[in-house]
Amino acid sequence: MSCIATSVLIVGAGPVGLALACELGWRGIKCLLVEQGQGDVIFPAGEAINVRTMEHLRRWGIADAARRSEFPQDYPRNVIFVTRLMGYEIARFARDSNDSAHAKAGRFSPEAAIWCPKKWFDPLLRRHAASFPSVTLRDQCRLEAFEQDAQGVRATVVDLATGSRHRIDAAYLAACDGARSMIRRQLGIEFEGTFAEGHNLGIYLRAPDLLARQPHGQASQFLTMSTRHRAALSTVNGKDLWRLSLYVEAGEAEALDPAACVREAFGGDLDVEIIRAQPWSGHRVVARSYRDGRIFLVGDAAHMLWPKGGFGANTGIGDAVDIGWKLAAVLEGWGGAGLLASYEAERRPIGVRNVDEAASNRAADHSLPADPMLEAAGPEGDATRQRVGDIIRATRWKEWNTLGVQLGYRYAASPIVIADGTPEPPDDPSDYQPSTWPGARAPHHWLAPGRSTLDLFGHGFVLVAQRGADAASFAAAADSTGIPMQVHESADAALAALYAAPLVLVRPDGHVAWRGHHAGDAAAVLRQAVGLRATHQHIRPFSHEGGEMEKLQQRS
Repeated sequence: MSCIATSVLIVGAGPVGLALACELGWRGIKCLLVEQGQGDVIFPAGEAINVRTMEHLRRWGIADAARRSEFPQDYPRNVIFVTRLMGYEIARFARDSNDSAHAKAGRFSPEAAIWCPKKWFDPLLRRHAASFPSVTLRDQCRLEAFEQDAQGVRATVVDLATGSRHRIDAAYLAACDGARSMIRRQLGIEFEGTFAEGHNLGIYLRAPDLLARQPHGQASQFLTMSTRHRAALSTVNGKDLWRLSLYVEAGEAEALDPAACVREAFGGDLDVEIIRAQPWSGHRVVARSYRDGRIFLVGDAAHMLWPKGGFGANTGIGDAVDIGWKLAAVLEGWGGAGLLASYEAERRPIGVRNVDEAASNRAADHSLPADPMLEAAGPEGDATRQRVGDIIRATRWKEWNTLGVQLGYRYAASPIVIADGTPEPPDDPSDYQPSTWPGARAPHHWLAPGRSTLDLFGHGFVLVAQRGADAASFAAAADSTGIPMQVHESADAALAALYAAPLVLVRPDGHVAWRGHHAGDAAAVLRQAVGLRATHQHIRPFSHEGGEMEKLQQRS
């Protein structure tokens, strides 16, 4: 049995595992990503790439490539509620195309959310991860066993093509192996929450004439209200490929004819090819713990949520970025053990928050009235459609207006964030208000055409300092402690007003670690921010006033 050494072993090459490989590769950290499949996207579930994820892609250098995916960039992302596709329209939420949304971006972020189905998104991440010299990807390679001790993790993987086994010696293991995570189960980490809140049938299909024949125009999603099984039809390529998801009863999916379900949602005869159909259940659960020693649960291995709001993969990619920079800091020698301990403290509350918000969206959808008069012609049908449309517009708009979820999350209870005594700003899933409150995402501000404050962040810490503030104390402390930090000094009045404090310390992931009017014990602040020890300095209430890897051997 050959033995391969690596810094981080990543198990699972879905979007989250690939994102972690990108994050580690971007930081020059050696990692081995093993995937038991062949790297193909079998079922294209998931299309919404949110603003925060696009900001991560921007840092990695692939945001433009995501916008230029094979999905047509001028295709509108409208959401239309209909009786059936060939029936009446009940309500719509008009949403820009990827290109139009990007052209309008700039108020809160240099990036905009895009529609980039998994069919295109995962291969983009895969190509980018593979481009880093420190990253090795190996498909058809299954984790068979693992153990850990104080020195590291030892795993056995089997090459499914040859049957040969390899021992992997890693410093850390990232479980990105999905909702059925073998790693989580073997660790004995249980989920908390509600399983199987609802049952569904997913259908991946090709229907060349569907878009042209229905009368409602282009949309990223059509939601039917009058079919026996309420359905959501999502475009995969803006042309002939679609994904249909139906609400069904427990055990019912296997007895349904997928083609008949598609035609019922369409509202007439339709030439349709069923590519794949698979039942799935919606869950509302979060792992009790995100960590066991040197092993970390990331993405669906740590949380399962309804696909209502597009939070699933985006939440997992947020996990990957958080643990990624922390692993890099520890492996490079400037991060302390407290960094790794902070992963669960920071990301589990976000998992709970997003799981609950997705469940709220699902409940709002499930509560819409199924009135048989929706399909009636004449005044009574018109009145019914108006009434139900008003309900939809009043209760369903928030699923597609989630900037507070995307950008407004904060690491309020993190042991590596230094609180300043000010009250936490309101948390509104739909509304984002920029803030440098410790633990929040540092706000976007244009420094020059095409250059955002977000472009400052990534490698090490950044001290955003108003001109005249005591940045020198932080620079000296960073030099003495060996903590990578740069100073961005600015006389920009608008930036000063937005960032509020004369000194704002921003982490490699773009979140605020500390803010203040005076440097104080800068070395203690930096040490706490990198998990070396807790600071014992007195933090005054904040005021807005004044002043190790080898590649797998070639298969034989």
